[in-house]
Amino acid sequence: MEILTQIGIDGKLLLAQAVNFLILLAVLYRFAYKPMLSFLEKRTERIEKGLRDAEEAKRRLDEASKDKESILAEAREEARKLVEESRVSAEKRGADLVVEFERKAEKIVAEARERANEEREKLFREAKGEIAELVMATTEKVLREKLEGGAGDATKYLGKE
Repeated sequence: MEILTQIGIDGKLLLAQAVNFLILLAVLYRFAYKPMLSFLEKRTERIEKGLRDAEEAKRRLDEASKDKESILAEAREEARKLVEESRVSAEKRGADLVVEFERKAEKIVAEARERANEEREKLFREAKGEIAELVMATTEKVLREKLEGGAGDATKYLGKE
């Protein structure tokens, strides 16, 4: 220790300062360094958890994006099928309506023909009746004229002269 005295260092003071330094080191370790390490560990864990959560969120976002695309593709396909089915149904309904209208038109034409035939027959019956009446009236008139004006002629034929 003499060497230390020669250079101007007091050994007892050095020992006291070393003890003070170790006490300070223990106090700092206990009250500053340990809480700081704990804080840094917790912060590191939170950062790592945040990174893991971000990666998980990114993975879920990618999956959701893929799901969205597949759902949109399915929806587009479904819409296309519905449009096609509607078009086919409309065409079929249109064809059915055309057939129905043609059938109704044929029925109307047939009814019109039937009515026309009935009307024609009615007119023929009426015309026959009128013609028969005219023939009878004409025959009656001719016979009267013959009988009235030619009574002498009629007696001649009967042998009464």
